[in-house]
Amino acid sequence: MSSKLLTPNKDLDPDYDKQYDLWLDGIRIEVKASRAVDNDSDEPLYKKALSLNTKKNLLMNFQQLKPQYCDVFVWLAVYRDSTTIWVMSSREVEEHSDYSFGQHRGNLGNEGQLHVTQRNIHTLDKYIVEGTNIEMTIRNAAYRNKTS
Repeated sequence: MSSKLLTPNKDLDPDYDKQYDLWLDGIRIEVKASRAVDNDSDEPLYKKALSLNTKKNLLMNFQQLKPQYCDVFVWLAVYRDSTTIWVMSSREVEEHSDYSFGQHRGNLGNEGQLHVTQRNIHTLDKYIVEGTNIEMTIRNAAYRNKTS
């Protein structure tokens, strides 16, 4: 990835309390991963993993999302044969039409989720990391978070 992505601590961020996973020059980054699975299968998870170009009813679920605690999300979509990385600002996640604010009953809006399916996966295309410069991609997402 990048040697500039650091494990956060109180020296870097005095307010840090394990709310996010990585730090890049003041940018708070939350990393989430989800496996692409066949939503119509009753098989165990390891058997229903899908390949990138599947035509089956794909499902990924990014859970326990707390946009208020980070500036940028890095999402890993794990397929049987590859991995896709999406980088989005926290605002882009919150404003996504498929973002659900209440993941669990009794949730007071501080934690959400986003289901990715064949129907909506295309909405994330513009956030795919192209090339190897994830640092610049994260910086661009943080900038969009402040300016949009």
